[in-house]
Amino acid sequence: MSSKGSEPFVEPNPQYGKLYRVGNQADMLELIRRENGLVYTAHPRTKGSVGFPDKYKDEAFFKDDHFLGGGFKAMPSDLSTLRQSLRSLNLLDDMNKWGMRKRLIGEVDMFQVDHTHELYAHMNANYVKLDQVPSWDRYGEVLEPIRRGDYFVSQGTVLLPTVKIARDSVTADVRWTFPLAYAVLVTDLGTVQIPLDETGAHGKQTFTWKQDLSRAKWARLEVWDIAGNGAFINPVWF
Repeated sequence: MSSKGSEPFVEPNPQYGKLYRVGNQADMLELIRRENGLVYTAHPRTKGSVGFPDKYKDEAFFKDDHFLGGGFKAMPSDLSTLRQSLRSLNLLDDMNKWGMRKRLIGEVDMFQVDHTHELYAHMNANYVKLDQVPSWDRYGEVLEPIRRGDYFVSQGTVLLPTVKIARDSVTADVRWTFPLAYAVLVTDLGTVQIPLDETGAHGKQTFTWKQDLSRAKWARLEVWDIAGNGAFINPVWF
């Protein structure tokens, strides 16, 4: 991270293997492209990322396909709505309204872990569609479906194994623990809230909602339960 420009950009190193020397934004983007990596803005618009990614949305590295988008985390907590992390969800909509096909990915800060920590209750999970779990040395196989958007993000108690969005309807296979509250269909033209308050606890159902999406450029779906736990898919572009 401190290239002086006089040494090779990349070379084999007997201790570390492939060694990159990065000195600027262009170098970092080239590294990411060569390694076929994915990048996102951690906890966007808050903490150390206040003002970002907005401030670099016109930069080449952000427009690149290797820049996935932003991280999803229910922070700050907002008990005025069941839709947690509107900060991240609003960013997701903004990025796609900018004309970019960007996504959110669930994230967790793991500073330390010991036997007293309750992980399940606090972790956001990314459910990625894979034919099989790849071995550790082939982890790149996980990145490809993420790059395509073949995953959904969940806070744990709501699952969306299958969501199909068409021009005239939305079909969602939903599984849940606590009773559901509502679904939210978001497009570039606006937001529709769909009541699900007749559901009970520990259920699963395939819902089909008729919606006129003939004028929409993209659409996405969220489902929230009565305790403020949710799951969502990233935008589907028409």
